[in-house]
Amino acid sequence: MQRTRLVGFVLAIVSPFAVAQTTLELTLDDAERRAIETSKLLRSSHARVQQAQLRTDEISTSKLPSLSLQGGYTHLSPVPALQFALPGMQQQVTLLPVILDQTQIRLQLQQILYAGGRITASQDAASLQAQASEEDYRSDELKVRFAIRAAYWNLYKLRATQQALQQTLRQLEARVRDAENLQKAGLAMSNDVLKLRVQLANTRAQSLDLEAQEQALAVQLNNSIGVPLSTRIVLKTEPTVEDTTVTDLDRLVADAVQTRPDVNASSMRVRSAEASIAAANAAWLPTIAFNASYLYANPNQRILPNRRQFDGTWDVGISMSWNLWNWLQPQYQVGQARAQYEQARATTELLQDNVAVEVTQNYVALRPARERISVAHEALVQAEENYTLVANRFASGLATSTDVLEAESLLLQARTNEISARADYMLAKARLLNSLGK
Repeated sequence: MQRTRLVGFVLAIVSPFAVAQTTLELTLDDAERRAIETSKLLRSSHARVQQAQLRTDEISTSKLPSLSLQGGYTHLSPVPALQFALPGMQQQVTLLPVILDQTQIRLQLQQILYAGGRITASQDAASLQAQASEEDYRSDELKVRFAIRAAYWNLYKLRATQQALQQTLRQLEARVRDAENLQKAGLAMSNDVLKLRVQLANTRAQSLDLEAQEQALAVQLNNSIGVPLSTRIVLKTEPTVEDTTVTDLDRLVADAVQTRPDVNASSMRVRSAEASIAAANAAWLPTIAFNASYLYANPNQRILPNRRQFDGTWDVGISMSWNLWNWLQPQYQVGQARAQYEQARATTELLQDNVAVEVTQNYVALRPARERISVAHEALVQAEENYTLVANRFASGLATSTDVLEAESLLLQARTNEISARADYMLAKARLLNSLGK
């Protein structure tokens, strides 16, 4: 009773969608394409790719000359001027006049000539991180594709099972009418009719339950492909048993390890961490730079005596900066970079092992999933033949309602098994393709 109320509650919620429902015919390829175009996960992943690429561009600018402009105005407090008097002169001579208002503009150019390889190593590390982000995007795209494939085939399974239940309902309704006719003729008891009616009611409740599940999964699929939630999806792709997957398991595992985007991303992070070690080691070495500047100031301190006017001066030179002692800070930085490298390498090796296990498991599971289709089809043919015989015997009063219910149950189970076998095979194939990075 509680389950029936829950199903009714769910249907009451989703029933408004049926009022203005639009229909969309959708193949599996169309569903994947729409999901990729509208996926928020992929949009976020694409932003991370852009961020990593911009970080690479930012680091690469360190190789180029930098030009800076500085300017300022300063008002000084009054101080006595430097004056002296020559012999025989009554008036003192001001040697350095006091100029209280000072304004200066400096244009400075710097080009790093040598930094111990830090810039190149940092650029390589950032570039590899950007490539890893691109592989992460491909990995996220595979996740989106697999989620759509799983939702598509699960929805197919629910709808096909719902159709099988509707067919069973029609058969039960016909058997109820047969039982009622037999009861009127005195060839069946009321208990036989009640049994069939109970089974009919239970099957209707089961159909309502499946309808609620189908509505929920359809809403999920609509949301994933970016269409209105009330859209009625018509599934146009049917399960196919044809399999063109390579049968060499060792080759499949080797290809997956080489082509899986998550493995490639992890491998690139190992190389990036290796480049980061070289960048950290550069802290032990000096930095040499070429410097040039132009000063336009009023007064210009290089011109003596100072005068109240703008004068320009320039300078060029080579500078060296070498941190001789900072309590072994570079050693700790190199140690951190090496630890990050070891972590990235261990993660890659673990991921490669997991890929081999995943591909092997999915490959092994695919064969019995394919074989279950033929077994389930054979069982369905036998169940249909058995049901036809029992139904004919029941209509003639030669079989009981128990016989009919047993044959009906076997037929429904065979139908659902055959539907599940075909859908489960497509799900198993989707899992294998996903583990192969396809």
